[in-house]
Amino acid sequence: MDSTLRRREFLAGSGGIGVVSVAGRVGHSRSEADDAPSGDPNSVAVVSQHHLATEAGLEVLDEGGTAADAAIAVACTLSVVEPWFSSALGGGTWALYYDTESNEVTSVDGVGPVGSEATPEDFEARADTAGIHQSIVPGAWDGWMQWLDRYGVLELEDVLAPAITIARDGYPVSPEMERWLERRADLIDDRPAAASIYKPNGDIFEEGETVTQHEMADTFETLADVYADHRQKGRSDAIQAARDHFYRGPIAEAIVAYSDEHDGYLTSSDFHEFESEIVDPISIEYHDDVRVYQNPPNSQGITQLLALNVLTEYDLSELDPDDPDAVHLQVEAIKLAFADRYQHVGDPNRVDVPVAQLLDDDYRRSQADRIDMERAMEWPIDSGLSDASDELDELDERSEFDHTTTFHVVDADGNAAAVTTSLGAQFLVIGDTGIHINNRMRMVALEDDDPNLLTPGYKVRHTSNPYMALRNGRPYILGGNTGVDTQPQGQTQQFLNVVEFGLNAQEAVSRPRFVSTAFPSTQYPYEVESTLQMESAFPADVIEELEERGHDVEAGNISVGTATMIVVDDSRERIHVGAEPRISTAAGSVPASVDE
Repeated sequence: MDSTLRRREFLAGSGGIGVVSVAGRVGHSRSEADDAPSGDPNSVAVVSQHHLATEAGLEVLDEGGTAADAAIAVACTLSVVEPWFSSALGGGTWALYYDTESNEVTSVDGVGPVGSEATPEDFEARADTAGIHQSIVPGAWDGWMQWLDRYGVLELEDVLAPAITIARDGYPVSPEMERWLERRADLIDDRPAAASIYKPNGDIFEEGETVTQHEMADTFETLADVYADHRQKGRSDAIQAARDHFYRGPIAEAIVAYSDEHDGYLTSSDFHEFESEIVDPISIEYHDDVRVYQNPPNSQGITQLLALNVLTEYDLSELDPDDPDAVHLQVEAIKLAFADRYQHVGDPNRVDVPVAQLLDDDYRRSQADRIDMERAMEWPIDSGLSDASDELDELDERSEFDHTTTFHVVDADGNAAAVTTSLGAQFLVIGDTGIHINNRMRMVALEDDDPNLLTPGYKVRHTSNPYMALRNGRPYILGGNTGVDTQPQGQTQQFLNVVEFGLNAQEAVSRPRFVSTAFPSTQYPYEVESTLQMESAFPADVIEELEERGHDVEAGNISVGTATMIVVDDSRERIHVGAEPRISTAAGSVPASVDE
């Protein structure tokens, strides 16, 4: 095939913008947005992977909370109802926040370091087994408290109230939860604290049964009580007390004691010395009026920007998402982006990450020149900044990787939060705290020259990387996709579905997705499969054309992660949401006004 896809001659005016208004909830089963009147200019919006979490966010907004307050409520509620995907207490978070008052975007690094007692040699011997040795310091709680202090207005007890109520009263087991409990039944059997929650009568919960999280509710209540006890000193002091109770008090002591008992790597000093950070994001210009923001390293967020940067060199506006040229170009740009991520991105406190060079205009153009529209690239793929390449052996099986959740909030003042937060589905519960602890260590590297090398006291390259796009300086798209290496890929596709292909948010999320595996996986054992995995909804002739270009296509029921999205027009008269149709619990809502 002689491709007719043209390189861009200019950026201004290219691409269509599809914005559709929504009033009322968009449920998980919807393939397109409701045909409804425009929302109020002061509309709020929340979308998450569970309707109870979405409702918690709306409740907090209705009480006058900001997007930050609502995001914390959503995160804590998801900790209760999706305890295999995320934990505000035991996991890690990268998130972006647009603050209307300052008209700036910031990024929160709520990711803790590798434990002080870890070594590559010891971890490699146990890397394929689950346990506390796979846990890093959980940084999410400190990140949420940073947001509450800087951007929130409500009291901690008000923000935690929805999660505490649901944890106490219980909630129905979803089909997804039942599947995960069945997958991890052997682990749960070996862990008394987990078994007491998920097998109280000796059998794993089934769909529709009610599960409670009483110990988690106790921990949330204790943190709220600590806050209340210090409130007379000032709100910031009370928030600091809640942070200290976690990292320099009883919660840290319980986690470290468990780590000591089960041969983990975490120490008291790891917790005492940890503080999350609010940092500057990184960004690129996509078209003259759209700027895309991502989380900086140690997040892998730069991967999406690298792919989009290359794609700005091509004119996609006359194509549709199923066009073989459109798919091929995205896949090849993604491969180049992941080659750079693999060879350059790690904890910037340990390695020099050449962010400015990677996002440079000349580098973007040189990377675009490497794409052959008639032939797929194969691993090893060099970074454009070096001649080095490290070919890894291909292995047979790909690990399960969808252990993350993503959600977004817009409040009545126009503040916006884009969040991806992660845990890891190992159902490891710390004693009687109810805290489900992460297994993020499975994403550290073990080769000496790898920028993501396991190093005590430094951070793993974290896969969480929600994005936010501003148009004319105001929030336009908030998006996220779960699933380790799938995240930047799904996000790139959804962004283009809106900006280039004119789809609305629900259509963009519902579109069939593809996943390239033409680079080393982030997860142990770091395999390279060199396949292009495509959902079965892609047309057969598109798959055939891609195979002719050299793509090793695997089509069918593949794992493409889960996605959520909010799209806002310039005047905020129209806001619409996209909730993942591939799971049963996801929901988004745009009430007509904050008072309804």
